[in-house]
Amino acid sequence: MEPEIIKLKQQEIVAQYGEWTNHNIHLGNGVYTITDQGNGSENKVRRILQIIADTVNKPWEKLRVLDLACLEGLYGIELALQGAEVVGIEGRNANIAKANFAKDVLGLNNIQFVQDDVRNLSKAKYGSFDVVLCLGILYHLDLPDVFYFMETVAEVCENLAIADTHVSMNAEKCYLYKDQKYWGSSYVEHSFTATPEEKEKSLWASLDNQTSFWFTRYSLYNLLATVGFTSVYECHNPPVINYERKRLNQETDRNTFLAIKGKQVTLKVTAVENSLSTQKWPEKTELIHRKTGN
Repeated sequence: MEPEIIKLKQQEIVAQYGEWTNHNIHLGNGVYTITDQGNGSENKVRRILQIIADTVNKPWEKLRVLDLACLEGLYGIELALQGAEVVGIEGRNANIAKANFAKDVLGLNNIQFVQDDVRNLSKAKYGSFDVVLCLGILYHLDLPDVFYFMETVAEVCENLAIADTHVSMNAEKCYLYKDQKYWGSSYVEHSFTATPEEKEKSLWASLDNQTSFWFTRYSLYNLLATVGFTSVYECHNPPVINYERKRLNQETDRNTFLAIKGKQVTLKVTAVENSLSTQKWPEKTELIHRKTGN
């Protein structure tokens, strides 16, 4: 497609849906959705792609990837360009239009963008995937939806789930789900007077819930283990660099978490550990209570 035609169609999308908010995609011939100078989003794409390449023992062409709350489609499009089969689910029409525009310009037939609420995810509806991306979605969900959501993520995931998410630095609230305590904090997503139209236009917030729940790190570890992931890791390399602030993006309340769905190992050197129930991370709050006897 000629650069002039790409730019013309891009202007039509912007006129109807607004500018791209985050995903800087090269559409070819030097045309980008945001800027040819880079805006930092490419750093995290490199991190996500490297994680998948290092942990999933399959060539790109054999991978089926699910990108949940895919926004403007950057990660899914990169994976499709690498050769993977990709399904991107996004709740807002404006983001779907931008993602489909980039898909069409790049001539990709191995990626599908679906407008749907990620809370509607099911194996019966979408099938199973080698890799599931939950990038910037967990901290926009509220209780108890986030529990159902993570259970379904584990259901459709065959190998690796990647969650890039904020975590709460304070165990302010405790929620009991299936006899397990989870700690975290609540955050406001929308004004309590916000209309459905205003919520739709708030592209970086939840679809409709007015508040969301951020798990503490320990509770997130426990949740991922409970829903079926056998090991959990945090990624530090490749680093994510904020070019605007000219520093590493070292947010203590956010990181990229890898959840591996494997098989539980049975130890042979001792039978004691095998007889114990799966250990849970205790919260600092719980440790204090135990120490003081409260």
